[in-house]
Amino acid sequence: MAVRKKPIAKRKVAAKKKTTGGIAGFVRKIQNTPAVKSVSNTIKALELKIKAAKKKKATAVKVARKKLK
Repeated sequence: MAVRKKPIAKRKVAAKKKTTGGIAGFVRKIQNTPAVKSVSNTIKALELKIKAAKKKKATAVKVARKKLK
C-alpha cells in the first residue's frame, strides 16, 4: 500500500512593513544623527537649568516681599 504524504502547508508571504517615506523618513534620519542628538541633549540640559533658576528666583522674590512688608 502506498504511503500518503501530508500536503506541505502553503507558506504565507510575510507582510511588508509599512514605512513612511518621503519627508517624514528624511526628517527622522536627520533627527537621529549623533550631532543633532548631542545638541538636542545640550538644549534639554540648559532648559532644566533655566527651570531651576526660575524656581530660585521665585523663592527670592517671596523672601524680598516678606522683608518689604
